[in-house]
Amino acid sequence: MKAGHAGSTPPQGVLSEAALPERLARIDLNLLVAFDALAREQNVTRAAERVGVTQSAMSHALRRLRELLDDPLLVRGKSGMVLTARAEALLLPLRSGLVSVDRALVRAERFDPRTARRKFRLATPDLFDLLAIPLLLEALRERAPGVDLVVAPLDARLSDALETGEIDLCVAPRVDDFPGGAPELDGSGLVRRVLFRDDFSCFCRADHPAASEKRPRRGKPAAIEPLSVEAYAALSHVLVSPRGEGPGLVDELLAKQGLSRRVALRIPHFFSALSIVEKSDLILTAPTALRLLLPSRSKVVALPAPLRLPGHAIALLWHERFSNEPGHAWLRELIVDVTQRFAR
Repeated sequence: MKAGHAGSTPPQGVLSEAALPERLARIDLNLLVAFDALAREQNVTRAAERVGVTQSAMSHALRRLRELLDDPLLVRGKSGMVLTARAEALLLPLRSGLVSVDRALVRAERFDPRTARRKFRLATPDLFDLLAIPLLLEALRERAPGVDLVVAPLDARLSDALETGEIDLCVAPRVDDFPGGAPELDGSGLVRRVLFRDDFSCFCRADHPAASEKRPRRGKPAAIEPLSVEAYAALSHVLVSPRGEGPGLVDELLAKQGLSRRVALRIPHFFSALSIVEKSDLILTAPTALRLLLPSRSKVVALPAPLRLPGHAIALLWHERFSNEPGHAWLRELIVDVTQRFAR
């Protein structure tokens, strides 16, 4: 008799759809909410605060989860509680299920931005935050006053967070033919839409020796002397490195020419790097879009890069599970619209 017909028995360890409601009826589904909070916080007290219960109630929920799953789930590590392998394996499917249930219960199919009360979570690099978030907030104030944003940094868990819906959308750069410098976001089911393309420039203070000016011709303004690659390599550099380690694109390209540079400072954020460049002899190689943050009488100038640097794309990513969700689709189009205001 085929599986699913009356009297059939599903293979051991496989739960048939018919058996699903009966199996779940024997489980307190609030335990799954407790598990998600414990997995996020890896601390009983903070998990209790997250879901609004007492520490005693969360401790009791953890004991019940351990009995239900026959696994300790949380164990002591060097710097606090850590998830067991079993808990790690459960994290993605259970969180994905909770997000799906939440959206099915509390969100209507139709999305009206004028009346919507909703919170979207974005993961973005700081340069995009500086350029786009103020414009995005202005657009939300006018079109969707009840919509709020939570902005998180890019990290190594983004593919999973996009799949579960913990993060709605991600904005991530990708340098042509250079995978380093950005989180790997090639998980199955991810959809990518390029927002704009950019190249690289060098930034230094206006009175930096590297920014010496050519003698102007009669009737023409002074021009900044281009750097030679040797002079560029001899300078002290600041490298924007969110992970704080590994060579940058520039280092790899210099190495191909038998050159190297001194990275005197690694820092995770572009705007901080720009502020430091203004007050030091360091030089920064960064996306040309950074020029949009310079005031009209800035003490920082942008120079052409002396290396032949590849272009890069800034892309919007999401999981295909949410492609047709009305609110999600509306926000994607709004981000595309806002980005066009500053994209080259």
